[in-house]
Amino acid sequence: MFDLAIVGGGPGGLMSAWYLKRKLGDLCRVTLFEASDRLGGKIATRKFDTAPAMYEAGVAEIYDYSMTGPDPLRELIQHFGLQTIPMDAEQVHLDGELLADVAGVRRKYGPKTADAIEAFRNRCTELVSPIEYYEGVGAHDNEHPWAYKTCEQVLDEEVEDPIAKRFFKVMARSDIATESHNTNGLNALKNFVMDIDGYIGLYSIQNGNEQLIECLRSEVDADIHLNHRVLKVGKTASGRYQLNMMNGKGPETRDFDLVLVCLPHSWLATMGWDGEELRKSMVKHIAYFDRPAHYLRVSILFDEPFWGEKIPGAWFMSEAFGGCCVYNEGARHDVGRHGVLNWLIAGSDALAFANLTDQELIDTALKSLPAAFGDARAHFMEGKIQRWLSSVNALPGGLPVRDVLTNHRPEPKEHPGIVVVGDYLFDSTLNGLLDSSDAATDIILTEMIRLRRAQSQTTAILSDKIDRSYFENYRNVGPYSEAWRHFTDPSFLIDLINTVWGREKGYKLLVAGSASGELVGALRERGIDAWGIENNRYIHGKTPTALTKYNKFGSIVDMPFDSNEFDFVFETSLCHLSGKQVVRAVRELNRVVKTGLVFGSVTSDMAPALIDRYDLLRGVKKLATWWEWSELFFGNGFDLAMHRHDCTEALWAATLAANKGPGHWYGDADALRYSFFDKVEAEND
Repeated sequence: MFDLAIVGGGPGGLMSAWYLKRKLGDLCRVTLFEASDRLGGKIATRKFDTAPAMYEAGVAEIYDYSMTGPDPLRELIQHFGLQTIPMDAEQVHLDGELLADVAGVRRKYGPKTADAIEAFRNRCTELVSPIEYYEGVGAHDNEHPWAYKTCEQVLDEEVEDPIAKRFFKVMARSDIATESHNTNGLNALKNFVMDIDGYIGLYSIQNGNEQLIECLRSEVDADIHLNHRVLKVGKTASGRYQLNMMNGKGPETRDFDLVLVCLPHSWLATMGWDGEELRKSMVKHIAYFDRPAHYLRVSILFDEPFWGEKIPGAWFMSEAFGGCCVYNEGARHDVGRHGVLNWLIAGSDALAFANLTDQELIDTALKSLPAAFGDARAHFMEGKIQRWLSSVNALPGGLPVRDVLTNHRPEPKEHPGIVVVGDYLFDSTLNGLLDSSDAATDIILTEMIRLRRAQSQTTAILSDKIDRSYFENYRNVGPYSEAWRHFTDPSFLIDLINTVWGREKGYKLLVAGSASGELVGALRERGIDAWGIENNRYIHGKTPTALTKYNKFGSIVDMPFDSNEFDFVFETSLCHLSGKQVVRAVRELNRVVKTGLVFGSVTSDMAPALIDRYDLLRGVKKLATWWEWSELFFGNGFDLAMHRHDCTEALWAATLAANKGPGHWYGDADALRYSFFDKVEAEND
């Protein structure tokens, strides 16, 4: 059993621990270290001292992507049985008056300003569709025309009306959490479309967002240590990773096989990184994402909701503090007979006003309320301040956006077992943090499988060669000529292609990694114009005479086929190539195919028992999860077929019917989702 450390007990650390239990079970012991005296980090639900009225002191709300596709965070919340409350509002406070979105602007400022707002929103929908917003593929972001312009430049170029321009800055400021010159137009665009129907929903967890933390804690399998601040991470002479920390009583040192660093970006620079390669890599990692953005929370309890019906939604946007969101906590939480308003102050205003005392901040917030509300001070009971400086990122994901593996493993050569987690790597939201935890634990899973394989080879004779003996007892089942059907069902493959692409017959298919051509022959018998390519001379030499024309000898790195010659490719050999060869092979597969690819290589997130039973790691040079493989395809001319037509449920039903589900090949429906890719045309094609 291996030992794994998680540094940080915020939502990222707990989400990672939850994923580790799900993916690794009892293959590792997890120890979590949290510097403070509580778990939860930026998720903090509180009550006032003078009344049991509830408010959010940290994360304000959660994004809902379920209207477009699978939403892992929403599914997690539903898994815990937590109830949610939808949140919506359309009011903006400009020039002393609360206005109902565009209609209110039209009434107060006239049609020119209102038309400018509507025109810019239409322009935004042209530049990112709901499905593109949902997909959020980093490689696509780098090609976007607004990626290399600041938000300020975009607004100056696209919105001439000064009031409309101010409207957009106010509406987006609390989400962007920085000034318009500190972020790019694409990040701003993703926030502008949030106010347009069909892109996203917002919600809170009933009885407090911190319930998510409590539920995660209840299901993780980890030894949790509070008040343990990790000061330095390095490597021991034996190759393990060493954590130096203060535990409240004094210094403590612990060694681990793997380390997940689940800290906000601002905390990474406070740690020491032992060893020059690790130190230099972490400095580069920190510098790449060093775009601090800031929040202040001002939560005020009133004796009653004295604003009456003037706040019909869950919040309103205010031009105070350069643009801030004012939440009506009574719209989502139990505040009794009281009223609670909660200011989310962002950007430079948050940074500057953080130097004021709590009382000064409370006074300033009260003064910012619309005059139509009346005398707020007459109803004031209590105020609370929470400072979240440098807590989010002004340009999440960095620029240019890099691949997930690079972002999460800063020093892969000498320290492959140190993996970072953070919302700043995605979109500075809880949703992005869950994605980061998922990606990071996939990397940990791959590294764990590598360590496990190496450990097994010290106690047993395990070959890594793809040679004659490999095919004579293929995956411990028997001779390849008899055993191949155990792993590849031609009827099942045809069914999958029909489900995803709607093609029953009449297409040309390449089997990349065809061995002696049995699958090619079986497909041809079923009316498919199937061809194969195989680079192992021994097994290719076993090709039946009738199939020699269709089963070519060669490498998928350089294939003897014309461009766009095949409608589909079914590959099982990419995992047997080295890193540089894999990229060349994916590009070559993209060249010869014109519709889609079925990914069939061995992955590290297959069940460990399955990997052991069939010795699936033999000859594997590129070990990665389905999710990691998808990143490679995204960067080399492919896109997820499920983005166009999500048929995951139908695929999973077919998989179970074919007896290819858990314990046989596909562990869950997600594995299928990341196994089908469309070829996409280049922008200049």
